[in-house]
Amino acid sequence: MQTKPLSQITLFTMGRANLEKRLSKFYEDSSDADSTLQYLVAVLVRQCLCISDFSDFCGDLVREILLFAEPSDVLRKLAPLFRASFKSGKEWDAVTRRLYKNKNEYHRYNNRVSDNKKYLFSATTPPEKMDGQYKIVSTFEDAVGKIHTWSLRDADSESSGMKIDAALELLSSLTIFEKDGIRRFVKLENSDIFNCTRYPKVRHGVVLETSGQNSVDVVAEAPSQTPAQPATFDFSNLSETEKLALVKMLLPEGMVLTDARMTELGDEEKTESPATVAQKAEPNSAGSTSAVKEKPKAESKKPAEIPVHKKNSYSNYQKPKSEKQRKREEKDELMMKREKGKGGVGKKKDRKRNRRK
Repeated sequence: MQTKPLSQITLFTMGRANLEKRLSKFYEDSSDADSTLQYLVAVLVRQCLCISDFSDFCGDLVREILLFAEPSDVLRKLAPLFRASFKSGKEWDAVTRRLYKNKNEYHRYNNRVSDNKKYLFSATTPPEKMDGQYKIVSTFEDAVGKIHTWSLRDADSESSGMKIDAALELLSSLTIFEKDGIRRFVKLENSDIFNCTRYPKVRHGVVLETSGQNSVDVVAEAPSQTPAQPATFDFSNLSETEKLALVKMLLPEGMVLTDARMTELGDEEKTESPATVAQKAEPNSAGSTSAVKEKPKAESKKPAEIPVHKKNSYSNYQKPKSEKQRKREEKDELMMKREKGKGGVGKKKDRKRNRRK
């Protein structure tokens, strides 16, 4: 039965303890030293760029592969990256004698990854000193020239651009990452680091305080979701002087406080008619006061009752007649009247002649 390879998500997101078990089981079931060592290089990249602790990861498995596995080009190319896993110099000498023909060949392979090793094992920022969450977003070209994006979470915000590029270039030397039979990380195009911190929203009814050690303590919790009512103040215990002083304090700047009672009294005296005063002075014999009819107030004309100047229904826009034209029209009118007068006289004579006959 073919052993299922480890996915990209497993290598870059799984916790240390579970990932160690998965890698050990994969090598035990498949005996694939080349793929297992490439998986371990991917974990080295994660250790270099992330704040998680993966130091001395699977040290026993690394020593077992380099000391006893069948030599191959993959082992020769990647073995210099795991020099720190061998505490004893004799064991490391045994590895170099077994994998390389001579020391010159070992130094040639070691020089190829020397730039990567300089940044690969540098210290990262402790998690308690991080001011948020960061991720590295990189762009790679696959085996067919297609561009794809890959992101790595829990990144170290203090990582320099050279350190990030040096670590990601190691991924381009690995052949374990494929999609639909196409190798993914062939050439690094670009990389950058972004702040992806998510700040929690303030919950209704709960007041939170953050201490210096980034611990959150619940200070108070409201019993219900109804808004708190303001505390009432009893003004009955104040004297008149204290009330007046309080009102003056609350008045806007430039406003003057007047006695409302004196103002109302003055208005009543002005509006009271002489008839009303006389009625108050003379008591009624029946023991009741009669109502005094007030003079009807002059009703103001409503807007609808205000006369409006009527507009002419017809306006003559013809050109005014000249003096010569008016004289000609008057002359024509006189001629028409004369002709009508002559016609009336002739008719009367004809009527008289007919009667005589």
